[in-house]
Amino acid sequence: MKDTKLKTRKLSNYLKMWGAQVVKDAKENLNAAGKGGGNLERSIKVKVKESNGEFDIQFSMADYGAFVDKGVRGIGGTIKSQNKRTNGVRFYETWDGKRKQSPFKFGSGRGSGSIYTGIGSFIRKKGLQPRSKGGQFMTTVGLKIAIVRTIWIKGIKGISFFQRPFGSFYKDLPEGLLKNLKADIIDSLMKIGLTKTPKV
Repeated sequence: MKDTKLKTRKLSNYLKMWGAQVVKDAKENLNAAGKGGGNLERSIKVKVKESNGEFDIQFSMADYGAFVDKGVRGIGGTIKSQNKRTNGVRFYETWDGKRKQSPFKFGSGRGSGSIYTGIGSFIRKKGLQPRSKGGQFMTTVGLKIAIVRTIWIKGIKGISFFQRPFGSFYKDLPEGLLKNLKADIIDSLMKIGLTKTPKV
């Protein structure tokens, strides 16, 4: 007796390629924004799972990727060095093109860790570490405190590095799914001898 169970190889491969393209573009967006080449970029992955004919597409990345993608609202206040007052509101662009306020806010307790710990590498990367008259690197404690305070007040702007590619490729997903599902159905029918004219 011939196996009549529908094989979904083409559909599975399509979803894997679709997810890989989203990941690729998300990484390119990070690099374009000057935030690539680190742990966040390396952590972005996609996995396609299939069970009983159902597919589950899972995107994953480092936890703080959500803050980079959607931004973080500041507490608001006056930045003395700039003599400027801000309300700390930050926005990002959703996958479907809408402008939305960041769901994250400093001091809300919704994140983990401290922004202070990452400021040191930021200072070195930007070449901001002060030097003595002799050229030796000096302590960055004061600079770290000033930068952290500014970020805490202003917040962090979301760059939608993941939202944009996901939304862009999502538009093509229904058509691609139907096309590849149709191809899988025809392949299955050919295997059990019910058709000889595969037209996709």
